[in-house]
Amino acid sequence: MPWYARRRLWLGVAIVTTVGYLAVGALSTARVYWEFHRKPTAWELYRAAGEEVRDRWRTWPAEKIFPDSVPYTSEQGGIEHAALVGIAPERGCGTGIDPVPAAVLSRYGCRALLRATYVDQTQGIILTVGLAALPDERSASLAGESLAPTDPGAAGPFLRPLAFPQTIAARFAESTRQLATADRAGPYVVMTVAGQTDGRPSSAVRKPHGGWFQLAPEVGRNIAGALALPVQPDCSEKREWKC
Repeated sequence: MPWYARRRLWLGVAIVTTVGYLAVGALSTARVYWEFHRKPTAWELYRAAGEEVRDRWRTWPAEKIFPDSVPYTSEQGGIEHAALVGIAPERGCGTGIDPVPAAVLSRYGCRALLRATYVDQTQGIILTVGLAALPDERSASLAGESLAPTDPGAAGPFLRPLAFPQTIAARFAESTRQLATADRAGPYVVMTVAGQTDGRPSSAVRKPHGGWFQLAPEVGRNIAGALALPVQPDCSEKREWKC
């Protein structure tokens, strides 16, 4: 083949290769542009909502997780409100809980344990709510089942009461726990312990508690339910969502 023929051949190959690269680059750019400007799919919105719920223990302020007032049903059937006494500053999964249940949380991948103490409207019952953040709903379900006391009225290793000096919760201690419950809401395990504000030890209680302490799991469920409630992403709210 003459040299000028070979030259034309290589020139043609170079042109075709260049055009190919340009076409691929243009398609890639168009694809990236489309990805960044298209609306999210229903699955992407669902996944984003789930991720936002899982991170609320970290992104929500403590005052939003544990509101000043939480409604519950009184023994007479009316609606009363438990008042917030205080919120624990620590978030470690091994802090504020006895070693055995702490090991259960660790086994299922606990990310944080948040605690707060409330008093009922008549100021006779004191309770601590613990929210354990787990990686997903399955882990939370398994952990909750493992933690649920066989007898809620029997004192044993569980969530530790959160006391605050010089408050109505000052005498709330391990020995005063008269009720312990565990439940789940989304990727969170909610635990509650309850006792009496007078600091009465459970060993001194001769008669089984009535419905006095049933407000504790209800308050816990109300708090955890709000924390785990999915919210559909709103792409118009630029400060809260990145779509």
